[in-house]
Amino acid sequence: MSASTQRLNYSQVPPRASSSRAIRNEITPTNGSSFNANSQIIIDLPANLNNTFCDFQSSYIKATVSNSDGSAANFCGGGFPSMIKQIVLELGGQTLFSCDSWNVLYEMMLSLDSSAQFRDNAGKRLFGAGGNFDGQEIAAGGSVKVCFPLVLTPLMANRYFPLIGRDRLRIRLILDTGVRGLVSANDLTDAQITVSDVALVTYNLELGSDVMAMVAANSGGAFKIAMPSYQSQQTTMATGDTTKNIVLGFSMSSLNRILVAQQKATITGAMTLGARNRNHITRFFVTIGGVKYPMRDVQDLGSATAVGGEGCEPFAEALISQRALCAWSHDSSIEVDGTFALENGGGTNSATTGSFLIDLDLESQRVAGGEGSLGLVAGVNTIGQVVSITLEYSGDHADAQVVNVYGEHTILCSLDLNTLTWSIAV
Repeated sequence: MSASTQRLNYSQVPPRASSSRAIRNEITPTNGSSFNANSQIIIDLPANLNNTFCDFQSSYIKATVSNSDGSAANFCGGGFPSMIKQIVLELGGQTLFSCDSWNVLYEMMLSLDSSAQFRDNAGKRLFGAGGNFDGQEIAAGGSVKVCFPLVLTPLMANRYFPLIGRDRLRIRLILDTGVRGLVSANDLTDAQITVSDVALVTYNLELGSDVMAMVAANSGGAFKIAMPSYQSQQTTMATGDTTKNIVLGFSMSSLNRILVAQQKATITGAMTLGARNRNHITRFFVTIGGVKYPMRDVQDLGSATAVGGEGCEPFAEALISQRALCAWSHDSSIEVDGTFALENGGGTNSATTGSFLIDLDLESQRVAGGEGSLGLVAGVNTIGQVVSITLEYSGDHADAQVVNVYGEHTILCSLDLNTLTWSIAV
Protein backbone atom coordinates (compact mmCIF):
# COMPACT_ATOMS: atom_id res chain seq x y z
CA MET A 1 0.00 0.00 0.00
CA SER A 2 1.48 3.35 -1.03
CA ALA A 3 1.86 6.18 1.44
CA SER A 4 -0.98 8.12 -0.18
CA THR A 5 -3.30 5.09 -0.06
CA GLN A 6 -2.48 4.57 3.61
CA ARG A 7 -3.57 8.13 4.31
CA LEU A 8 -6.96 7.36 2.77
CA ASN A 9 -7.51 4.24 4.91
CA TYR A 10 -9.86 5.70 7.52
CA SER A 11 -10.71 2.27 8.96
CA GLN A 12 -7.17 1.75 10.28
CA VAL A 13 -7.06 3.17 13.81
CA PRO A 14 -4.97 2.14 16.82
CA PRO A 15 -6.73 0.07 19.49
CA ARG A 16 -7.84 1.69 22.69
CA ALA A 17 -5.82 1.04 25.82
CA SER A 18 -6.69 -2.24 27.53
CA SER A 19 -8.09 -2.26 31.03
CA SER A 20 -4.89 -2.62 33.05
CA ARG A 21 -2.67 -0.64 35.38
CA ALA A 22 0.96 -0.71 36.53
CA ILE A 23 1.55 -0.70 40.27
CA ARG A 24 4.89 0.11 41.89
CA ASN A 25 5.60 -1.97 45.00
CA GLU A 26 8.43 -2.34 47.49
CA ILE A 27 9.00 -5.74 49.10
CA THR A 28 11.30 -5.87 52.12
CA PRO A 29 13.28 -8.95 53.26
CA THR A 30 11.57 -11.46 55.52
CA ASN A 31 14.69 -12.32 57.56
CA GLY A 32 15.77 -8.92 58.85
CA SER A 33 16.50 -5.32 57.96
CA SER A 34 20.31 -5.22 58.16
CA PHE A 35 22.82 -7.74 56.85
CA ASN A 36 26.58 -8.20 57.02
CA ALA A 37 28.86 -9.67 54.37
CA ASN A 38 28.78 -13.48 54.18
CA SER A 39 25.07 -13.64 55.06
CA GLN A 40 21.88 -14.10 53.08
CA ILE A 41 18.94 -11.86 52.22
CA ILE A 42 15.53 -13.51 51.71
CA ILE A 43 12.75 -11.80 49.79
CA ASP A 44 9.34 -13.42 49.26
CA LEU A 45 7.05 -12.27 46.49
CA PRO A 46 3.30 -12.44 47.13
CA ALA A 47 1.11 -15.14 45.62
CA ASN A 48 -2.63 -15.55 44.94
CA LEU A 49 -2.93 -12.05 43.46
CA ASN A 50 -5.81 -11.95 41.04
CA ASN A 51 -4.96 -10.99 37.45
CA THR A 52 -1.49 -9.74 38.49
CA PHE A 53 1.89 -10.18 36.81
CA CYS A 54 5.38 -8.94 37.75
CA ASP A 55 7.57 -7.17 35.19
CA PHE A 56 11.06 -8.16 36.36
CA GLN A 57 12.74 -6.31 33.50
CA SER A 58 11.43 -3.12 35.11
CA SER A 59 12.17 -4.18 38.69
CA TYR A 60 15.30 -3.85 40.82
CA ILE A 61 16.88 -4.42 44.21
CA LYS A 62 17.80 -1.30 46.17
CA ALA A 63 20.10 -1.20 49.21
CA THR A 64 22.55 0.90 51.20
CA VAL A 65 26.09 -0.47 51.66
CA SER A 66 28.09 0.86 54.63
CA ASN A 67 31.77 0.53 55.52
CA SER A 68 32.73 0.78 59.20
CA ASP A 69 36.44 0.09 58.61
CA GLY A 70 38.95 2.84 59.27
CA SER A 71 40.02 2.84 55.62
CA ALA A 72 38.09 3.32 52.40
CA ALA A 73 37.05 0.30 50.35
CA ASN A 74 35.94 -0.07 46.73
CA PHE A 75 33.43 -2.27 45.02
CA CYS A 76 34.86 -4.65 42.45
CA GLY A 77 34.60 -3.38 38.88
CA GLY A 78 31.05 -4.69 38.55
CA GLY A 79 29.81 -2.74 41.57
CA PHE A 80 27.57 -4.08 44.34
CA PRO A 81 26.26 -7.13 42.39
CA SER A 82 29.82 -8.51 42.57
CA MET A 83 29.24 -8.92 46.31
CA ILE A 84 26.52 -11.53 45.64
CA LYS A 85 28.13 -14.97 45.68
CA GLN A 86 25.00 -16.97 44.95
CA ILE A 87 21.41 -16.38 43.87
CA VAL A 88 18.78 -19.01 44.62
CA LEU A 89 15.17 -18.86 43.38
CA GLU A 90 12.60 -21.17 44.96
CA LEU A 91 9.11 -21.67 43.61
CA GLY A 92 6.65 -23.69 45.67
CA GLY A 93 9.29 -25.88 47.30
CA GLN A 94 11.10 -26.43 43.99
CA THR A 95 14.47 -24.90 43.16
CA LEU A 96 13.96 -22.81 40.06
CA PHE A 97 17.55 -21.50 39.94
CA SER A 98 20.75 -21.87 41.96
CA CYS A 99 24.05 -20.53 40.66
CA ASP A 100 27.13 -20.53 42.90
CA SER A 101 29.93 -18.05 42.13
CA TRP A 102 27.25 -15.95 40.42
CA ASN A 103 29.39 -12.84 40.94
CA VAL A 104 32.19 -14.31 38.79
CA LEU A 105 29.69 -14.97 35.98
CA TYR A 106 28.31 -11.45 36.40
CA GLU A 107 31.80 -9.92 36.10
CA MET A 108 32.42 -11.97 32.94
CA MET A 109 29.22 -10.88 31.24
CA LEU A 110 29.60 -7.25 32.28
CA SER A 111 33.05 -6.99 30.69
CA LEU A 112 31.79 -8.83 27.59
CA ASP A 113 28.62 -6.78 27.10
CA SER A 114 29.19 -3.28 28.51
CA SER A 115 31.59 -0.47 27.71
CA ALA A 116 33.92 1.23 30.16
CA GLN A 117 31.90 4.41 29.52
CA PHE A 118 28.67 2.75 30.68
CA ARG A 119 30.39 1.36 33.76
CA ASP A 120 31.82 4.79 34.63
CA ASN A 121 28.50 6.58 34.11
CA ALA A 122 25.13 4.83 34.42
CA GLY A 123 26.69 1.72 35.99
CA LYS A 124 28.49 3.79 38.61
CA ARG A 125 25.40 5.80 39.50
CA LEU A 126 23.12 2.75 39.63
CA PHE A 127 25.19 0.08 41.38
CA GLY A 128 28.71 1.40 41.97
CA ALA A 129 30.45 -0.09 38.92
CA GLY A 130 33.68 1.31 37.48
CA GLY A 131 35.36 1.34 34.10
CA ASN A 132 38.67 0.41 35.74
CA PHE A 133 39.60 -2.72 37.66
CA ASP A 134 37.70 -1.50 40.71
CA GLY A 135 34.40 0.30 41.21
CA GLN A 136 33.01 3.13 43.31
CA GLU A 137 34.66 3.92 46.60
CA ILE A 138 32.90 3.51 49.95
CA ALA A 139 34.59 5.98 52.27
CA ALA A 140 35.73 4.98 55.76
CA GLY A 141 32.61 5.22 57.88
CA GLY A 142 30.59 6.08 54.77
CA SER A 143 27.85 4.44 52.72
CA VAL A 144 26.69 4.12 49.11
CA LYS A 145 23.14 3.55 47.81
CA VAL A 146 22.69 1.10 44.95
CA CYS A 147 19.95 -0.16 42.61
CA PHE A 148 20.37 -3.15 40.29
CA PRO A 149 18.14 -5.55 38.32
CA LEU A 150 18.30 -9.33 38.84
CA VAL A 151 20.19 -10.00 35.62
CA LEU A 152 21.52 -13.45 34.66
CA THR A 153 18.56 -15.19 36.29
CA PRO A 154 15.44 -16.86 34.86
CA LEU A 155 13.45 -13.80 35.96
CA MET A 156 14.81 -11.95 32.91
CA ALA A 157 12.64 -14.07 30.60
CA ASN A 158 10.75 -12.17 27.92
CA ARG A 159 7.45 -12.74 29.73
CA TYR A 160 5.67 -11.19 32.69
CA PHE A 161 5.88 -13.46 35.73
CA PRO A 162 2.37 -14.48 36.95
CA LEU A 163 1.61 -13.83 40.62
CA ILE A 164 -1.74 -15.60 40.43
CA GLY A 165 -0.34 -19.00 41.44
CA ARG A 166 -0.71 -20.65 44.85
CA ASP A 167 3.06 -20.82 45.39
CA ARG A 168 5.14 -17.78 46.24
CA LEU A 169 8.49 -17.04 44.64
CA ARG A 170 11.38 -16.78 47.14
CA ILE A 171 14.61 -14.94 46.23
CA ARG A 172 17.76 -15.69 48.22
CA LEU A 173 20.75 -13.38 47.78
CA ILE A 174 23.82 -14.94 49.45
CA LEU A 175 26.52 -12.33 50.01
CA ASP A 176 30.22 -13.06 49.58
CA THR A 177 32.80 -12.32 52.27
CA GLY A 178 34.11 -8.80 52.76
CA VAL A 179 37.53 -9.89 51.49
CA ARG A 180 36.24 -11.32 48.20
CA GLY A 181 33.32 -8.96 47.61
CA LEU A 182 35.24 -5.68 47.96
CA VAL A 183 38.67 -4.27 47.12
CA SER A 184 40.52 -2.82 50.10
CA ALA A 185 44.05 -2.30 51.39
CA ASN A 186 42.89 -4.14 54.50
CA ASP A 187 41.38 -7.60 54.72
CA LEU A 188 37.90 -6.48 55.70
CA THR A 189 35.99 -8.51 58.25
CA ASP A 190 32.43 -9.43 57.39
CA ALA A 191 31.09 -7.38 60.30
CA GLN A 192 32.64 -4.20 58.86
CA ILE A 193 30.35 -4.31 55.80
CA THR A 194 26.64 -3.73 56.35
CA VAL A 195 23.85 -3.92 53.77
CA SER A 196 20.68 -2.17 54.95
CA ASP A 197 17.46 -0.58 53.66
CA VAL A 198 17.06 -3.51 51.28
CA ALA A 199 13.91 -3.74 49.16
CA LEU A 200 12.80 -5.29 45.90
CA VAL A 201 11.08 -2.59 43.86
CA THR A 202 8.65 -4.23 41.46
CA TYR A 203 6.28 -3.03 38.79
CA ASN A 204 3.20 -5.25 38.74
CA LEU A 205 0.75 -5.34 35.87
CA GLU A 206 -2.84 -5.77 37.01
CA LEU A 207 -5.20 -6.74 34.19
CA GLY A 208 -8.88 -6.07 34.01
CA SER A 209 -11.13 -9.13 34.21
CA ASP A 210 -11.99 -8.93 30.51
CA VAL A 211 -8.37 -8.83 29.40
CA MET A 212 -7.38 -11.55 31.86
CA ALA A 213 -10.10 -13.79 30.47
CA MET A 214 -8.76 -13.31 26.94
CA VAL A 215 -5.17 -14.02 28.03
CA ALA A 216 -6.24 -17.21 29.83
CA ALA A 217 -8.36 -18.35 26.88
CA ASN A 218 -5.42 -17.98 24.49
CA SER A 219 -2.95 -19.87 26.71
CA GLY A 220 -4.30 -23.39 26.31
CA GLY A 221 -4.86 -23.93 30.02
CA ALA A 222 -1.35 -23.07 31.18
CA PHE A 223 1.07 -20.17 31.22
CA LYS A 224 4.35 -21.55 29.82
CA ILE A 225 7.55 -19.53 30.13
CA ALA A 226 10.88 -20.48 28.55
CA MET A 227 13.53 -19.03 30.86
CA PRO A 228 17.32 -18.62 30.56
CA SER A 229 19.23 -20.27 33.40
CA TYR A 230 22.77 -21.10 34.51
CA GLN A 231 24.42 -23.98 36.35
CA SER A 232 27.93 -23.73 37.76
CA GLN A 233 30.78 -26.04 38.65
CA GLN A 234 34.13 -25.19 40.20
CA THR A 235 37.46 -26.98 40.36
CA THR A 236 41.07 -26.12 41.23
CA MET A 237 44.19 -26.31 39.10
CA ALA A 238 47.69 -26.75 40.54
CA THR A 239 50.68 -24.79 39.26
CA GLY A 240 52.12 -27.81 37.44
CA ASP A 241 48.97 -28.85 35.58
CA THR A 242 49.30 -28.75 31.79
CA THR A 243 46.00 -30.55 31.12
CA LYS A 244 42.76 -30.31 33.04
CA ASN A 245 39.76 -32.52 32.34
CA ILE A 246 36.62 -31.53 34.26
CA VAL A 247 33.57 -33.78 34.31
CA LEU A 248 30.54 -31.48 34.46
CA GLY A 249 27.30 -32.42 36.15
CA PHE A 250 25.24 -30.59 33.55
CA SER A 251 22.06 -32.53 32.78
CA MET A 252 19.51 -30.54 30.81
CA SER A 253 17.47 -30.82 27.64
CA SER A 254 19.02 -27.72 26.08
CA LEU A 255 22.62 -26.80 26.95
CA ASN A 256 23.14 -23.62 24.94
CA ARG A 257 26.69 -22.60 25.77
CA ILE A 258 29.66 -23.10 28.10
CA LEU A 259 31.51 -20.24 29.81
CA VAL A 260 34.83 -20.56 31.67
CA ALA A 261 36.75 -18.21 33.98
CA GLN A 262 40.25 -18.89 35.36
CA GLN A 263 41.32 -16.98 38.46
CA LYS A 264 43.90 -17.08 41.22
CA ALA A 265 42.84 -19.53 43.91
CA THR A 266 43.54 -17.12 46.78
CA ILE A 267 41.95 -13.67 46.79
CA THR A 268 43.05 -11.09 49.34
CA GLY A 269 41.45 -7.77 50.19
CA ALA A 270 43.62 -5.90 47.69
CA MET A 271 42.46 -8.06 44.76
CA THR A 272 39.40 -7.76 42.56
CA LEU A 273 37.07 -10.68 41.92
CA GLY A 274 36.90 -9.69 38.25
CA ALA A 275 40.53 -10.62 37.42
CA ARG A 276 40.63 -13.53 34.93
CA ASN A 277 43.77 -15.14 33.48
CA ARG A 278 44.67 -16.83 30.19
CA ASN A 279 47.35 -19.10 31.74
CA HIS A 280 49.12 -20.15 28.49
CA ILE A 281 46.01 -22.02 27.36
CA THR A 282 46.51 -23.60 23.93
CA ARG A 283 43.37 -25.66 23.39
CA PHE A 284 39.96 -26.29 24.90
CA PHE A 285 36.98 -28.41 23.91
CA VAL A 286 33.79 -29.86 25.37
CA THR A 287 32.79 -33.51 25.04
CA ILE A 288 29.11 -34.50 25.25
CA GLY A 289 28.29 -38.18 24.95
CA GLY A 290 31.59 -38.81 23.17
CA VAL A 291 31.08 -35.99 20.65
CA LYS A 292 33.63 -33.16 20.65
CA TYR A 293 32.57 -29.48 20.47
CA PRO A 294 33.91 -27.67 18.53
CA MET A 295 35.05 -30.38 16.15
CA ARG A 296 37.77 -28.07 14.79
CA ASP A 297 39.93 -26.51 17.50
CA VAL A 298 39.85 -22.79 18.24
CA GLN A 299 43.29 -21.31 17.45
CA ASP A 300 45.29 -18.17 18.37
CA LEU A 301 44.94 -18.67 22.08
CA GLY A 302 48.50 -17.42 22.54
CA SER A 303 51.65 -18.91 24.03
CA ALA A 304 54.30 -18.12 26.57
CA THR A 305 55.91 -15.87 23.95
CA ALA A 306 53.81 -12.75 23.44
CA VAL A 307 52.61 -12.05 19.89
CA GLY A 308 50.18 -9.51 18.53
CA GLY A 309 46.49 -10.31 18.41
CA GLU A 310 46.56 -13.00 21.07
CA GLY A 311 43.15 -14.27 21.98
CA CYS A 312 41.34 -12.76 18.99
CA GLU A 313 39.87 -16.10 17.86
CA PRO A 314 38.40 -17.13 21.24
CA PHE A 315 37.05 -13.60 21.55
CA ALA A 316 35.44 -13.95 18.11
CA GLU A 317 33.84 -17.19 19.30
CA ALA A 318 32.55 -15.38 22.40
CA LEU A 319 30.94 -12.70 20.22
CA ILE A 320 29.32 -15.41 18.08
CA SER A 321 27.87 -16.87 21.26
CA GLN A 322 26.59 -13.38 22.12
CA ARG A 323 25.12 -12.96 18.60
CA ALA A 324 27.30 -9.85 18.32
CA LEU A 325 30.12 -10.74 15.89
CA CYS A 326 28.67 -8.51 13.15
CA ALA A 327 27.18 -5.94 15.53
CA TRP A 328 30.01 -3.42 15.29
CA SER A 329 28.16 -1.06 17.59
CA HIS A 330 28.42 -3.74 20.29
CA ASP A 331 30.30 -2.43 23.31
CA SER A 332 32.56 -4.38 25.63
CA SER A 333 35.29 -3.55 28.12
CA ILE A 334 37.54 -6.58 27.65
CA GLU A 335 40.56 -4.43 26.68
CA VAL A 336 40.57 -2.16 29.74
CA ASP A 337 43.08 -2.80 32.51
CA GLY A 338 45.42 -5.74 31.75
CA THR A 339 43.55 -6.62 28.52
CA PHE A 340 41.95 -9.83 27.29
CA ALA A 341 45.28 -11.58 26.62
CA LEU A 342 46.90 -11.18 30.06
CA GLU A 343 48.55 -14.49 30.98
CA ASN A 344 48.55 -14.36 34.77
CA GLY A 345 47.82 -11.31 36.88
CA GLY A 346 47.31 -10.72 40.56
CA GLY A 347 44.33 -8.41 40.14
CA THR A 348 45.75 -5.89 42.60
CA ASN A 349 45.81 -3.00 40.14
CA SER A 350 44.75 -2.12 36.62
CA ALA A 351 47.85 -3.56 34.92
CA THR A 352 47.47 -6.97 36.60
CA THR A 353 43.73 -7.41 35.99
CA GLY A 354 42.95 -9.49 32.91
CA SER A 355 39.57 -10.21 31.32
CA PHE A 356 40.15 -13.49 29.45
CA LEU A 357 37.15 -15.82 29.22
CA ILE A 358 35.92 -18.78 27.20
CA ASP A 359 32.42 -18.61 25.74
CA LEU A 360 31.61 -21.62 23.56
CA ASP A 361 28.33 -21.63 21.63
CA LEU A 362 26.51 -24.98 21.38
CA GLU A 363 23.39 -23.86 19.51
CA SER A 364 23.06 -25.09 15.95
CA GLN A 365 20.85 -22.19 14.86
CA ARG A 366 22.51 -18.81 15.30
CA VAL A 367 19.47 -16.60 15.74
CA ALA A 368 19.17 -13.40 17.70
CA GLY A 369 17.09 -13.37 20.86
CA GLY A 370 13.60 -11.93 21.08
CA GLU A 371 10.05 -12.73 20.10
CA GLY A 372 9.65 -15.38 17.45
CA SER A 373 13.36 -16.30 17.39
CA LEU A 374 13.06 -19.85 18.77
CA GLY A 375 14.13 -22.39 16.18
CA LEU A 376 13.31 -26.07 15.85
CA VAL A 377 16.61 -27.01 17.47
CA ALA A 378 18.23 -25.18 20.39
CA GLY A 379 21.35 -26.29 22.22
CA VAL A 380 22.41 -29.87 22.98
CA ASN A 381 20.43 -32.40 25.01
CA THR A 382 22.78 -33.67 27.76
CA ILE A 383 20.30 -35.79 29.76
CA GLY A 384 21.89 -39.19 30.29
CA GLN A 385 25.15 -38.00 28.68
CA VAL A 386 28.60 -37.53 30.20
CA VAL A 387 29.63 -33.89 29.77
CA SER A 388 33.25 -32.81 30.25
CA ILE A 389 35.57 -29.97 29.30
CA THR A 390 39.28 -30.32 28.54
CA LEU A 391 41.75 -27.45 28.97
CA GLU A 392 45.33 -27.76 27.69
CA TYR A 393 48.28 -25.44 28.44
CA SER A 394 51.75 -24.83 27.03
CA GLY A 395 53.37 -23.88 30.34
CA ASP A 396 53.08 -23.83 34.09
CA HIS A 397 50.81 -21.39 35.88
CA ALA A 398 52.47 -18.91 38.17
CA ASP A 399 49.82 -19.57 40.82
CA ALA A 400 47.23 -22.18 41.68
CA GLN A 401 43.99 -21.39 39.87
CA VAL A 402 40.27 -21.78 40.40
CA VAL A 403 38.31 -22.70 37.27
CA ASN A 404 34.62 -21.77 37.23
CA VAL A 405 32.58 -23.41 34.47
CA TYR A 406 29.02 -22.25 33.72
CA GLY A 407 26.40 -23.92 31.58
CA GLU A 408 23.70 -21.69 30.11
CA HIS A 409 20.54 -23.61 29.37
CA THR A 410 16.78 -23.16 28.97
CA ILE A 411 14.20 -24.20 31.53
CA LEU A 412 10.44 -24.36 31.05
CA CYS A 413 8.11 -23.16 33.80
CA SER A 414 4.43 -23.91 33.49
CA LEU A 415 1.57 -22.57 35.62
CA ASP A 416 -1.52 -24.76 35.41
CA LEU A 417 -4.51 -22.42 35.31
CA ASN A 418 -6.84 -25.03 36.81
CA THR A 419 -4.78 -25.92 39.90
CA LEU A 420 -2.68 -22.69 39.94
CA THR A 421 0.43 -24.79 40.67
CA TRP A 422 3.85 -24.53 39.05
CA SER A 423 5.92 -27.23 37.35
CA ILE A 424 9.56 -26.86 36.25
CA ALA A 425 11.33 -28.79 33.48
CA VAL A 426 15.03 -28.50 32.63
